[in-house]
Amino acid sequence: MENMSLLQFILVSFSEQVIFIFLGTLSIGKYHYFKIHSNYYRILSTASLVTVISYILREKLGLVSEAPLLVLFADIILMIFIMRFNFYEAITSSVLGFSLIMLVEIPFSVIITLLLGINGAEELYQNAVNFAIFVLSTRLLQIVLAFLFYRFKFKVVNMENANIRTKVYYIQLIVYLISLCTIGFLTFLMTRMLIFEKTAITSSQNVYLLRINIFISLFVTIILTLAVKNIHEFYKNKNTLNNNEIVQNIEYIYRLIDEQKINEAKNALISLKSHIIEH
Repeated sequence: MENMSLLQFILVSFSEQVIFIFLGTLSIGKYHYFKIHSNYYRILSTASLVTVISYILREKLGLVSEAPLLVLFADIILMIFIMRFNFYEAITSSVLGFSLIMLVEIPFSVIITLLLGINGAEELYQNAVNFAIFVLSTRLLQIVLAFLFYRFKFKVVNMENANIRTKVYYIQLIVYLISLCTIGFLTFLMTRMLIFEKTAITSSQNVYLLRINIFISLFVTIILTLAVKNIHEFYKNKNTLNNNEIVQNIEYIYRLIDEQKINEAKNALISLKSHIIEH
């Protein structure tokens, strides 16, 4: 976002942060969060603080390439302390929100810059028409995506009602989220190079290969997002089966007690206790 005026930066970054928070929260199934009026103040406060942090990193410290990753860490921390998400909710929401933003913004940015003939930051930020078309159309698509998530209750994982306490699940979830974050960050760097540093690329073949790599990375991002969803469903179903098994064991113990089979009931209780501890 170099070569942007302060007003342009605020318009771009703040709107992106608000949509990012909405998409991230909806992607983990926390729909009830938007039913509490005070939570909107938390969202606006978080988006405002992240915008300030992003401005300092990009415009004051010159960390343009590193900023998205650092801003993502800031989002996680602020979601925990301001939005009152727990640790796993904050990480999952931030990474999924980042991925969904990238899935919309990156391919559209590549296409719109080709259509508008933009070759560098100055042609984008110093041309009011190009800037307005680029930002408004991108935000409109992201708003439509957020609306679809809210309207049809789409979610990648359901952290609002899920009761998964398996350590293996959280380990696998973190691994997938780290992979998503890494792919997303690399895709951002390639897209930035393609749009803002195109003149520095020596041949048209390199430009073509860069575009191919970007779309391959987006495809991998989609696969990893689906993997996160599938692993959540797997452990959720497994947890449901375990709960059903516990209920069946309890009903069996009731029958043993009714039949005055106390020793068998004790053994069944010991077996049930061992099963609960193991799982």
